[in-house]
Amino acid sequence: MDEPKVGVFLSEGGNQSSKVLDYDALASFAKNVAKVVLVERAKEFWRGDGLKAIVNAVKTKKLNRVVVAERLPKLSEVNIVKAVEKAGLNPFLVEVIDLEDHCARPHRNKPAEATAKAKAMLLAAIERAKLLEPLEKLEFPALKSILVIGGGIAGMQTAEDLAELGFEVQLVEKEPFLGGLASRAGRFFPTDDCAICIQAPSTDVKSITHTSRKCVYRSGFTEIQNLNVLTNSKITAVEGVPGNYRVTIEKKPRYVDEQKCIRCNLCAEVCPVEVPDDYNVKLKKRKAIYINIPEVYPPVYVIDEKACKFHECEKCVKVCPTKAVELDQKTEKKTLNVGAIVVATGFEEYDPSVIKEYHYGEYPDVVTNLQLARMIDCFGPTGGSIIRPSTREPAKRIVFVQCVGSRDRRWNPWCSSICCMISLKNAMLVKSADPETDVTICYIDIRTTGREHEYYYERARDMGIKFVKGRPTEIAHDPEDNTLIVDVEDAVSRKFLELEADLVVLATSMVPTQGTKELASMLGIELEQDGFFKEYNAKLRPTETKRKGIFLCGGATFPKDAPTSSLHAHSAALKAAKFLSTGKIVKDQKTAVIDDEYCGDCEFCPVTCPYGAISLVQKGEDHFVAQVSELQCEGCGICVGTCPLNAIELRHYRPSQMLAQMKALMSVNGTSKPLILAICCSECGHTAVDSSGMAMLEYPANVRVMKVPCTGILQIHQILEAFKAGAQGVMVVGCKTDGCHYEVGSPKAKKKVELAKMLLKEYGIEPERLEMFNLVYIEGDKFAEVAQTMTEKLEKMSPLQLSSS
Repeated sequence: MDEPKVGVFLSEGGNQSSKVLDYDALASFAKNVAKVVLVERAKEFWRGDGLKAIVNAVKTKKLNRVVVAERLPKLSEVNIVKAVEKAGLNPFLVEVIDLEDHCARPHRNKPAEATAKAKAMLLAAIERAKLLEPLEKLEFPALKSILVIGGGIAGMQTAEDLAELGFEVQLVEKEPFLGGLASRAGRFFPTDDCAICIQAPSTDVKSITHTSRKCVYRSGFTEIQNLNVLTNSKITAVEGVPGNYRVTIEKKPRYVDEQKCIRCNLCAEVCPVEVPDDYNVKLKKRKAIYINIPEVYPPVYVIDEKACKFHECEKCVKVCPTKAVELDQKTEKKTLNVGAIVVATGFEEYDPSVIKEYHYGEYPDVVTNLQLARMIDCFGPTGGSIIRPSTREPAKRIVFVQCVGSRDRRWNPWCSSICCMISLKNAMLVKSADPETDVTICYIDIRTTGREHEYYYERARDMGIKFVKGRPTEIAHDPEDNTLIVDVEDAVSRKFLELEADLVVLATSMVPTQGTKELASMLGIELEQDGFFKEYNAKLRPTETKRKGIFLCGGATFPKDAPTSSLHAHSAALKAAKFLSTGKIVKDQKTAVIDDEYCGDCEFCPVTCPYGAISLVQKGEDHFVAQVSELQCEGCGICVGTCPLNAIELRHYRPSQMLAQMKALMSVNGTSKPLILAICCSECGHTAVDSSGMAMLEYPANVRVMKVPCTGILQIHQILEAFKAGAQGVMVVGCKTDGCHYEVGSPKAKKKVELAKMLLKEYGIEPERLEMFNLVYIEGDKFAEVAQTMTEKLEKMSPLQLSSS
């Protein structure tokens, strides 16, 4: 590496900074630092003539390191880095610091101390810059093809969007037909129109009019040229890396040729086997060869291989006029190479049979909302009639029970968010069909949070639907008149009620679909405590996961209504398209690097890495070493802070660079107060420092700030090094433990701080000299407060004298 030639550029900003900071002293100080070959001053350097001056100096003075003291560093750094890169300097050899918000503003009443701190910050930036190494932009090839897992409304919409954007799309559904839960729901609130609608494709299928929505069977989305639909198929293995995943699919046979089937129904008419119909929630029976009604896709019969007698019978084979039935079809295995994966596996009803007091599965007239929805559907098992399954007679008294298996720590503690609206929809549809039906809803709280949802609730009341605020304790059965008795305490009237019912409808909790855990394991992504897939960030990145190239949408993350599922679908499609749009993945080389000679095969780092970027590879007969995937590494440094043998370093934040900063920050005093090193994560922790300056909040100038990518990078010995360097106290400032940008970094740093405090106590040093604070951007006032408190606490202690050797 070439000998460092550092150029320092001091932006004097507005009048406020120049009134507080002595820029003559700063310039003189910088000129006397070793390896600094140029010091320039200007009003600003991030644009206009100032930026041109930096570019000119890089070219003419052959600078190979640039340090800029500028206002608004988060914005100005972008312009400066771009400019020096165009001038021929590696962009990772630039340091930008903020003397205004970190010095001039918070210490405006102590100009001398503010200038001393500015010198320390300037020296730290220069010493760090000297040790920086040029890094490259990494490029990885990415296939412009995408797998969508799940054929419900969210999965279908995502697949359609991506296919229309020109990507090759594989839509995989484990059931024989598309549609998911929506195809069985009949209608959706609050519009009460068909549930199984999607947006019609705007391109490729010319004969389809582009209106707001289309039934799936006539939408034309399956005919988009680069969209391939695989039903009756499941994922069995996922390998590879972002941009190039290899996915193994097991496609079960339909035993009916999709090209020959003409849906004449002759096969079902002659089939002698009847089994409970899962599509209709076991409210009727179907044949071993069947098709769901109403149809979604594909319009082809399928044979239930668990029920069919195959060659013992063959009646369907003999009656089929087109010879479409093929009983010897075999399971196929397919390998798909895709650049990205979208998970749209949805949710399902919780099985309420475990709640013994409600006797689901024991009393046939206790049903779920989905079973009622199938009754309401004119294509359903009762032809649209609301009946008592026990007698097939009309149900004239119906009681809904809300939050069955929800908001109950015995079963599922969460509110599923859509159950209240589902019950209101079904109750209103029942009441509309027969106004004389007595309908009561027992509830804990009616939650109507969406647009038009409250009006929907009011309409239900206006229709004569009764509401009882209380959770029923038990559902009993009176065998004499075959009546169900719902015991409930009405919290409004404070009366115990015994509600007689012909039919009791359970609004069950919504839970992840079966196989979610296994799929998450194959994909290498996380689940939340509720069992649903975990988003990267629920607020800002709700359709992404921590694993690059794997996205989520719809009810895979939590139960959602149709509009929200559709919104999620569009978002996931856009994110996946953006990820693969250029056919390559480009990222910085700020990645971890492992020294094989020191790696002790302890397996700490693969377990610790939040992104699954580290694996163990064999090196020698009985020795394994850790290996970092530069593609998947996010540069947090948590592995560095975890390694017990110091075998891992993070490019751009190597231990030598951090130590040089520490020593520089502590080497310039200029204050009578005890020096404090504040080690801040580059995310929330450092922004809290920024915001304190922006808000003109004062705190002592003895607090010197050092930025790290994540507090999780810290090792205990580095904290001790800070004391050796001259710090009388150390503040570790990170994200909130439950909101860490790298998820586990801040909690791990907290544990290391606790261990370091124990060591300090063993060494006879007050453990109170070390504290960790968890802050966010809007808590700049708290940073100023804890900085002041920490200073006052240290002032009461005797000065700490440690050898730096």
